This record gives sequence, structure tokens and C-alpha cells, in this order.
Amino acid sequence: MEMPEILTKQKAIDEIVREVKKLDKMELQILLTRLRVRKMQKDGVKLIANYDSRKIKAPTMAQIDKWKHESRKLHANR
Repeated sequence: MEMPEILTKQKAIDEIVREVKKLDKMELQILLTRLRVRKMQKDGVKLIANYDSRKIKAPTMAQIDKWKHESRKLHANR
């Protein structure tokens, strides 16, 4: 009975490198993009700010528009 070969991290990396060397530039870019997207999906969305969302609510679109117009008006007079 044959023992199944255990794939170590280094062996896996070596095999990946061998296969990647066969790809052309465009295929490499596609592969890297897919790997990055997969990692982003796996990691999920990271918090931008650390605050208590139960106490601080996100602004409404009306509030954001008001701030935007006030800012533009303030900077237009300079």
C-alpha cells in the first residue's frame, strides 16, 4: 500500500511557481487579480473607523448633501 504524499507548504509553493512560470503576462495578471479578489472576499470588509455604531448613526443622504453644499459655499468664497 502506498503512502499518500504529504504536501508541505514549500512543496506547494514550488509547484505553484512551476505552473506560474508557464503563463504569459496577461494570464499572470488575471491570476493575481482573481487571487486578490478571493482574499478580499475571505477577509471581508474591514472597519474604517473604530466607533460604537449603536451610539453614533451614519448620516443620512440629506445630511451629507447639506454638508457638501455648505463646504462648497465656504470654499467658493475664498
